Amino acid sequence: MDSASDKFHDSQEDEKENQDLLANLVFWVDKRGEVQYHMDWTEDNDGIQALSKIFYELIHNGYGDLILSKMREQCVLNDTELEYESFIKLILNHYPDKINKEGSLNSPIISPEKSAYTI
Repeated sequence: MDSASDKFHDSQEDEKENQDLLANLVFWVDKRGEVQYHMDWTEDNDGIQALSKIFYELIHNGYGDLILSKMREQCVLNDTELEYESFIKLILNHYPDKINKEGSLNSPIISPEKSAYTI
């Protein structure tokens, strides 16, 4: 169980981290299965630029691929690769037009030009 001093210390760290934030974008899924989001930014040019960078990284720079890559690396380290594969299959269920009868992709979900893996 966390002691009161641990909770106070954690809240102090969280407050300091939040003071350093220019922008954030948080996603979650509620009990109804609906994806929700919240975004916040500082009310200055730096905040607007930071929020635009978040969207640029997500949309154009393949940040989703990068996150999945890091997730896969962690699953390999934790010996939970089957969980990762199940997770990827669930994602692919949202792209039925890209999966052939054998269960393989007909075409990439994200074009190679937009992938985080492009060198």
